[in-house]
Amino acid sequence: MTVVRDRSSALATAVLTAGVVVVGAQAFVLAPLLPDIAAGLGTGAAEAGRALSAYGIGIVASALVLGRRLDGVPRRTVLLAGMGALAVATAGSALAGHWAVLALAQLVGGVGVGVVLPATYALTTELAPPGAAARATGRVLTGWSIALVAGVPLATVLGDAVGWRAAFAALAGLCGVQMALYALLPATTAPGAGGGALGAALRAPGVRGLLAGVLAYMSAFYGVFAFAGVAVREAHGGGATTAGLLALGYGVGFGLAAVVDRLLDRWGAARLVAPALALLALVYVTLALTIGSLSAFLAVALVWGLVNHVGLTVLVSGLAAAAPVLRGAVLALNTAATYGGAAVAGALAGPLYEAAGFGALGVAAAMLLAFAVPVAATRRSN
Repeated sequence: MTVVRDRSSALATAVLTAGVVVVGAQAFVLAPLLPDIAAGLGTGAAEAGRALSAYGIGIVASALVLGRRLDGVPRRTVLLAGMGALAVATAGSALAGHWAVLALAQLVGGVGVGVVLPATYALTTELAPPGAAARATGRVLTGWSIALVAGVPLATVLGDAVGWRAAFAALAGLCGVQMALYALLPATTAPGAGGGALGAALRAPGVRGLLAGVLAYMSAFYGVFAFAGVAVREAHGGGATTAGLLALGYGVGFGLAAVVDRLLDRWGAARLVAPALALLALVYVTLALTIGSLSAFLAVALVWGLVNHVGLTVLVSGLAAAAPVLRGAVLALNTAATYGGAAVAGALAGPLYEAAGFGALGVAAAMLLAFAVPVAATRRSN
């Protein structure tokens, strides 16, 4: 019986990881294709770039508006509906003839992702063997690494070879395959929470402190990652290949960290939140200090990916365990905080980089995480 359950859990983890890969590929692919999209639509990069904003708005709105209902619907149903919305969005993006249509399609995709991610993380915890929730969560989170290291380069190569529309069409096909994979998941019953669950989730012990950690973590990540490639190219030349090495190093580090996930369950993921954020602050300072040496910077980028994996795993695991009956609502708040952090980074990181350079950006990220450490350390009193 135990062997059967372990195999079932392993299959579910693989399916849920594949879903994160699809979501990650969609999330990351728009930015590198933006110049081609703008040219294809006969518009400027600024107008085409509004699709990025629409995608983020859709995710946050979906997480906040639909998140209160997530615990009242079976997880598999939520995943199928959310991935279906993403399939429509990617197909619509491939067919878009105007930037406004592209933005609308990306808004729909954001709505789908806003429920897919919390449902994925919730179901991962619920199907994990006893005492292995952090390990299962960490494995599912490696989907982001796979998307960054493999999915996005393949999509951009396809975009260069046959056009950006083909890249979106391929993503639409992947969404369809993923829906078929979701159908293999067990038909679990809904936990039963109804409307108004977000307020109750926010009041659950520990949730506000962990959400503050997520907001700091994501603001720091998106702010630094957005300009790390620019900074390393300005400092060392080499064009897009140099920036690609940075993304590769980070992605490899993020994926390699999965080998320590079983230790997180043994040590207790909740008690590791504050130390992980503190260590991550040190990594950002080190990134700021090593920008002048390409080899050192790339080595630190690998460590950055590793520590970021641990930090994200303990944050998501902590939130998933905070209020089991409201798990979907809590993780919807996590998704809102994640993309809220991205919005904060988008508003503040650019001006800071232009005014003071990459070093100041790394130090600012470290300070933000340092402020979050005591909040995370006192999370049980929230």
